[in-house]
Amino acid sequence: MKKIQLLVFLVFLGVNWSLAQTGELPSLEDFLQKNNLPTQISPEGIHYLMTRKGNGPTPIKGNYVLLSYRAMLLDSTVFDQTETDNPLVFQIGNHEVIKGLDHGVQLLNKGSTATLFVPPTLGYQQYGVQGSVPPNAGLIYEVELLDVMNFDQYDQYMRELEDRERLAYEQHRIAQFQKDMQSIETYASAHNLIVRRTNSGLSYGVTKQGKGAAPKPGDQVKVAYQGFLLDDTAFDQSEKFEFTLGAAKVIEGWEEGLRFFVPGSEGWLLVPSKLAYGPLPVGKIPANSVLIFKIKMLKN
Repeated sequence: MKKIQLLVFLVFLGVNWSLAQTGELPSLEDFLQKNNLPTQISPEGIHYLMTRKGNGPTPIKGNYVLLSYRAMLLDSTVFDQTETDNPLVFQIGNHEVIKGLDHGVQLLNKGSTATLFVPPTLGYQQYGVQGSVPPNAGLIYEVELLDVMNFDQYDQYMRELEDRERLAYEQHRIAQFQKDMQSIETYASAHNLIVRRTNSGLSYGVTKQGKGAAPKPGDQVKVAYQGFLLDDTAFDQSEKFEFTLGAAKVIEGWEEGLRFFVPGSEGWLLVPSKLAYGPLPVGKIPANSVLIFKIKMLKN
């Protein structure tokens, strides 16, 4: 969104949107009258200022639009906005956004920027949005209409978007895995642990040998363990944890790693985040955490 151009335009008009000092929001009618804005008004009752006229098509009901926006209360408090690389896409007339935005973009053509002044009846009405939009609040939307698409164009856009997101996720996953490998190597060195690394990235070290057969999927295993983060913060422990190996009851790092431990053996599992909880924070465990486990395989 060309925010600089819009800001210059509003400064030129002498607009003062800093109304928070009054302690309450004015009505949209009072706001427009106070600021004497040279707005146009749509048949639906949306006041708008066209800050740049585009050259592309104007959307109609059924079209899909790609939109960049910043949404504010009348005191300039921003309660929602798109990110630079993540514009909003929606279908005109499909009730996916508030009426003011749905009707407002139909006043523009592709490439236009505008400021929409949305009355409460076309916004969040008497309900508001808890914590961000008061009931019966007039709204300001700074918008840029980036594209107007038919269904085939929308379908192609979504396919390309999914491809980009998949590529970005894969790049992030690879980068995170490389970071985890370095962290595990550093941790093992700092704690004088002799470990082996499997093809999955799991590192394990057996410090005390036991006797018997290594567990296999379907076996019932009993484990005493302590779990640590890389900074040695303990997040979990148990003197006797029992489960069936291969039944998806534990993280992947355990499913693989415990097969290196026979009854009575002790040692360590150093688990990269992709074999633990990945980007999901769980309890005391932050997202993308390498997990360290001190393990003792108990005898059945």
